[in-house]
Amino acid sequence: MSQNSTFSRRSFLKATTLTVGAAALIRTALTPHAAAAQGELPAGTVHSFATGGVTFHTYVSPAQTVNVTSHIVEFEDQLMVVDATMLPPTAIEVSNLIASTGKPVGLAIISHEHPDHWGGAAFIEGVTFSTLPQVREGLRGEATGGDWPEPTNVLNGPDLTVGMMEMSGVPVEIRHYENTEAPHIVVAVLPEQRVAIVQDLVYNGVYFAPGVDRANWIATLEGLRDDPAFDTLLVGHGLPTTRGDLDTAIAYIKVLDDAMTNAATPDDAAAQIKAAFPGYGGEFLLSLIPEYWTR
Repeated sequence: MSQNSTFSRRSFLKATTLTVGAAALIRTALTPHAAAAQGELPAGTVHSFATGGVTFHTYVSPAQTVNVTSHIVEFEDQLMVVDATMLPPTAIEVSNLIASTGKPVGLAIISHEHPDHWGGAAFIEGVTFSTLPQVREGLRGEATGGDWPEPTNVLNGPDLTVGMMEMSGVPVEIRHYENTEAPHIVVAVLPEQRVAIVQDLVYNGVYFAPGVDRANWIATLEGLRDDPAFDTLLVGHGLPTTRGDLDTAIAYIKVLDDAMTNAATPDDAAAQIKAAFPGYGGEFLLSLIPEYWTR
């Protein structure tokens, strides 16, 4: 999503109701569990699986909030949390999921600048989020502009270090990718479990935001496609999926770039994308195209 966009609860609730294309969903034994509904929004869902002694919980927010995710990685004695979702109701559900594990948060990360991933941070109690200095400065203006509950637990959080670390004896690699969907995106890879938390580098069954540099975004995904460190992707919008969806994402961004380059108007570009990916949800995200329109 564009750094310059102002998102509101009302605009999301008025947006087109989303459906996730069944063909794009992960075909595994993941069992969804409904979180508790909050206020006007229906409940999100939680999708959990365990591998290599680690349990992964993905919270997927309801359709009205474009199925944005938060991931809770459960180690033997602590948690890693990635992203806070956007609105108070969904963030409260994430906070409740964290509390339900009975384990402390050893590391919490904000993956990138876009507010659908940090807007709810102030409502995740007792958690301070680390991020890259570039991400923190990228979101600071919007976070302090009065349209959001100010996320002091992000703005005053520590800097995140790129590289290898361990949590409860499990290797975790923190990576930094530039100029893709967002100016900066943090990715966490657990090579022993063969899981990569890629956030908005990949969407699953939801229309993508137009992105900062689509050519570089494609090149980044092509590099990930050749990376042997993971098989499972935890994404920024939609359900967990497999590395095969890197090809789907590359194909999508090529269609997106062609539409943004050759369509006569933003509406024509959106129509081309919808025609190419008719099963996708999140039409609200197609309304961001005019912000990236340069002609």
